Amino acid sequence: MLSRLRERKSRRGGGASRKRLWSFLLPKRSGGKVSSKPRRRRAAEGRRAPSKPRKRRATRAISPLVFIIAGLFGFAVAIFGLDFLQTKYGRSPVTVELFTWAQNKGLFSPGGRQLRAEALRKAVNEALIESGVHRNNLTFQKSVSKGTPDEYEYREFRVSPSVRLESLRALLLEKASRQGAGVVAIEKSARRDANALAVDLGFGRVKRQCLLFVQPTQDKKGAKEGPTRPTTTAQTPQFEPSGAVIGPRESAEVAIIVDDCGYDLSYAKRLVQIGCPLTLSILPKTTFASATAEAAHASGLEVMLHLPMEPVFYSDPRVPELEVRCGQTEEEIETLIAEALASVPHVMGVNNHEGSKACADRNTMATVMSQLKRKGLYFIDSRTTADTVAFSVARSMNVKVASRDVFLDNENDEHAIEAELKELVALSIRLKKPVIGICHLRETTVEVLEEQLPLQKRDGHRFLFASQVVR
Repeated sequence: MLSRLRERKSRRGGGASRKRLWSFLLPKRSGGKVSSKPRRRRAAEGRRAPSKPRKRRATRAISPLVFIIAGLFGFAVAIFGLDFLQTKYGRSPVTVELFTWAQNKGLFSPGGRQLRAEALRKAVNEALIESGVHRNNLTFQKSVSKGTPDEYEYREFRVSPSVRLESLRALLLEKASRQGAGVVAIEKSARRDANALAVDLGFGRVKRQCLLFVQPTQDKKGAKEGPTRPTTTAQTPQFEPSGAVIGPRESAEVAIIVDDCGYDLSYAKRLVQIGCPLTLSILPKTTFASATAEAAHASGLEVMLHLPMEPVFYSDPRVPELEVRCGQTEEEIETLIAEALASVPHVMGVNNHEGSKACADRNTMATVMSQLKRKGLYFIDSRTTADTVAFSVARSMNVKVASRDVFLDNENDEHAIEAELKELVALSIRLKKPVIGICHLRETTVEVLEEQLPLQKRDGHRFLFASQVVR
């Protein structure tokens, strides 16, 4: 009997186990829904407490501002490092080169820079006069990189022991600060035979006025020099503003080129009536190109071809019909120049209109110069870019050439143009050689030339044609 009961139990247990097995494999329907879990398991899960969702560890995102600050810091370190290396090996600092690039792109006004440099020069001259330093104390003078953003003037003086160098230094700094300038570098040294003071003044890190004062403690015979009184204006010519004539015997030799002729005949006729040697540079294929050339030639003025050349960025809204571009073949440039010369008669030379890109390309300039040499024409480099190679290429090919010294009307203002014209005259006096100024055919410029050129001629200054300046 016991064996039968055990047998029945085993049978029941086997059936239940089989049912549990099939319940895992086959889903059961309850209330019209398919349940994939056995009833007991669902009940057990229902009795369990709901588990809390697992929290993810938050990660901090780096702010974009950190990357920007780090990038600016790295850029600044690189600039100052390059600046140090450039200065160490005798080249212009990177900051100056960046300023030059920005100015070539038109981001800064060169006219404003020149006016500030001129104001600083006048302030320095006032300080020298008040300290008893006069023109007869000047032993050496030169202008470095004239017409470029890193231009400066260097002067050396031999002063008497009566001049107090500390007072002179303080007065220079005071006068310069009134013009917004400051000290770029200053150095003082004392030796047995002489004391020396070197002062560099300028704006930021760009020097404009470099002065060296040497004060001997004994004269050549070994005796100490006695105190000397500052000479008066009547006895010794003092420092004048850069636009004034220094001394009655000094005169300038100036060539003025008027660009962009050909659009307006009335302004050109007014220039003809001034009665002063001028060179009119005429754009080809313009409305009054031929008429302007004929009027200038008939009155004895000189005619140039204002040849358009490819710039980096176009500043003139009037797109020229003919233009020398980088990458043109020799035949294309030859045809272009021939067509331009055919539209402007009586041409004696050529200068570039814009051309900041073409004038920096040596192959393009070599092709242009070979055509000018074949036709017997000279070239004036307008220097629209600091990277120009036009002058050096022309010299290497034995083409008569010169380059512009001053742009007269970068600012279309009567007082600014007049100041630049006086600076041009003073530059010729300082360098003791002919200089070239370039202006444009505008109403304001024509009015200044009509007023100022007769006055400059009356003061004994000589005006030349561009053909008289090229070498």
